[in-house]
Amino acid sequence: MARTGVIGGQGPRQPRLIKDTGVQLSFDDFSVEAAVKHSLTSATWLEEADLGAAMTAVTLAQTIDQMPDRRHQLAPILIALLSNLGLLNNRKEDKSLTPQEMLLAIASGE
Repeated sequence: MARTGVIGGQGPRQPRLIKDTGVQLSFDDFSVEAAVKHSLTSATWLEEADLGAAMTAVTLAQTIDQMPDRRHQLAPILIALLSNLGLLNNRKEDKSLTPQEMLLAIASGE
């Protein structure tokens, strides 16, 4: 299937979100390890329970940097791990109300 710029053949692509900082990405002195560490430290939703997975991701990134000939073996594992941590799907902090918070807001007239 050719890439046509449409979603499921139903029309134009959704517009991309524009970041508010205006700073461009820099790939100077790029390493997979540095990128993974930056992503992990920027993820406000990660908790203590995610520490093992985060450390495994860093170890995989270090191995990819040190052994680029094994990248094809390790990259799919790293991608799956980062996806499970919510780092590959633009996950933002969940600010939605829980059902209990909604009921309290309704009861207080907010």
